Amino acid sequence: MSSLPHDNVILFPKTVEYYQYELTRLLEAERYSDAMQLLVFLLGCQTDDNTAREEWQSLLDWMRMMFPDLTAVQLAEDDEEDSEEGLLRHHLHAKGESSGAYAERLLETIRTQQAPDKLLLALDQLAFLEHDGIDAALTGWLHEEELHPLIQFKTLQTLKKRGVAGSVTLHRNGESIVCDIEDTPADFDRFPSQIQEIIARVQEISEIKHPALSYFAAQTWNEFLAYIYGTSAYRQMLRQEEACVDVWAAALHLTLLERVFEGGDKEELLELYGITSALIFQWEQAYRIMQQFASAVFGRTV
Repeated sequence: MSSLPHDNVILFPKTVEYYQYELTRLLEAERYSDAMQLLVFLLGCQTDDNTAREEWQSLLDWMRMMFPDLTAVQLAEDDEEDSEEGLLRHHLHAKGESSGAYAERLLETIRTQQAPDKLLLALDQLAFLEHDGIDAALTGWLHEEELHPLIQFKTLQTLKKRGVAGSVTLHRNGESIVCDIEDTPADFDRFPSQIQEIIARVQEISEIKHPALSYFAAQTWNEFLAYIYGTSAYRQMLRQEEACVDVWAAALHLTLLERVFEGGDKEELLELYGITSALIFQWEQAYRIMQQFASAVFGRTV
């Protein structure tokens, strides 16, 4: 989330609707820390929807009361012992859920559950449990099942956190790709610098032209990286010249405007990002991939 003040950010009705959808998604996935951060962001913005503001404040007050440990995390984000992962480790240990039986129940969830939110929650917990069968089960699941790209990436991250090494072949976006588990970024801020520069560029421009997009740009970019990781498009992104930072940034920015607002001015954005005629073909390729991602992940427009 941007650290810049956002009390001058105005949330329009379509933007409020989209953030409500994002908030619901976070709560359904039990990503309470992320939900609290989003609520803090929204309450710092301006909106004429007083009903929504009252609901956000009530929900934030309730969550702070119910999850005081997560409130402490937000106040001390750099303290590893107070990190969300640390809290999860503590939670599992305190409830005696590091047993083999609990691990087996989570693996059964992986094998039978279709809901992405339930799968993500199970993977979060499997990263910190001790059980001989977890590594082989997750590796086999990746190789044998054609999973949603976001679930695939989360599984790779889980294996990485568990200290698993080696490669795994999986099917992603119509490709058969080989991923080295140990090279998987454990967190989104561990992606290569040229990847980080793309989202930094979007946030730089959006703070000026479309400040309400600043928070959602980071969330969407993280999901896009999970969607594209390991594919030929991702490898191409890593090899591209510095000018292509603006190519991908402009493609993401326009996609966000189309999803959050009524649409964006394509020509204005291309000019803002310095997309010349020499770069337009690369921009169209990046924009097409971004549209495929938006259709696969969001599946709905607002």
